[in-house]
Amino acid sequence: MEINCNKKTDGCQRQFNQTAYRTAKTTIACDYTGNKYKFFCKQKGSICEDILSTKSSLKSNGTFTLTETNSNFSVSISNVSSHDAGVYWCGVETHEGSYRAALRKIQLKVNSSITNFTTFPAVGQNLTYWCRYPNYTLINKFICKGEDPSICEPLLSTQHNKTIGRFSMKEDKNKRKITITVRNVTTDDTGTYWCGAETTDKTRSNKFFHKLVMTVVSPAVSTAMSPTLSTSLVSSTQSTTESAENRGDRQVVIIVIVCVAVLLLFVLILIYKRFSPLKNTRNGAAAQHKKDHVYEEIQQTPNSGNKMNTIYATATFPQTPLPRALLQHQLPNSSDRVGGETVILKPSSAAYEYSTVNAAILKLTV
Repeated sequence: MEINCNKKTDGCQRQFNQTAYRTAKTTIACDYTGNKYKFFCKQKGSICEDILSTKSSLKSNGTFTLTETNSNFSVSISNVSSHDAGVYWCGVETHEGSYRAALRKIQLKVNSSITNFTTFPAVGQNLTYWCRYPNYTLINKFICKGEDPSICEPLLSTQHNKTIGRFSMKEDKNKRKITITVRNVTTDDTGTYWCGAETTDKTRSNKFFHKLVMTVVSPAVSTAMSPTLSTSLVSSTQSTTESAENRGDRQVVIIVIVCVAVLLLFVLILIYKRFSPLKNTRNGAAAQHKKDHVYEEIQQTPNSGNKMNTIYATATFPQTPLPRALLQHQLPNSSDRVGGETVILKPSSAAYEYSTVNAAILKLTV
């Protein structure tokens, strides 16, 4: 529909800025006491696309829920996401459908920077936690309980009620934080709590800066919890809230450990590269040494007759003298020695091995 403002109200001219928090719930109030149809739409360009209307029997589409009372109507958004940010309008429509008018313009901003904390105290314990507020002037700080911070009623405040029953609050202005204590917690205390501050600007919603999800468990469940969850449990002298300074110290320790691990890995790589060539050189030398001791086998050339054949071969001799124990069988005729070298045949070996002499031409009679 096209947006037409109702001149009798100033909500159309004055935009209301509402802040919602991701994964939480928020409610947009639309004041109207007439008997016309109510609708809620989201602006896209110059068109406002209907989301819900009292003209339809459907009051919820899963994410948006319209609630109508005698004095007004409201629309709540569950599990808020960044896609829900934008400009919304509350409006009315005549029963004949001939006229539609916008009543209120709402600019919805989705904030994901709020501090979240979860704790699991046991029944009967005392719970203490604190909320740090932003570095600007806030008049009245408070805590409230409920899934929807936009409509939750304050339990305690720094200006009015600092102690109610088992709940108490104190403020440290120098450190910009408020501390909340709940004595002798019960299962009824389970729920979501918000730390916030009232605003004097009527065109803006209240500010919130801390979200606490508390689940009160039985003592038996508390003792059976894993070490990770049990660290959230508190005694009467301990606080469940971890200070920013402690988190910062732990982050520094983690960074130092990572740096040391990277340095050790770098040193191991250098050591490996330093000794790897030596290993390859040794393996190469061993292979070369083995190669120097492999010789060509001198085989008899087949011949149709019984004539003795003379075979010539070039041999490369080892550089290390052979033990005398291997010099067991000399060739019968010493005249076959060439240049003073002796050819030795090692038993049970198909190859010929030679004593320490220079390379020569062997003349063998076979």
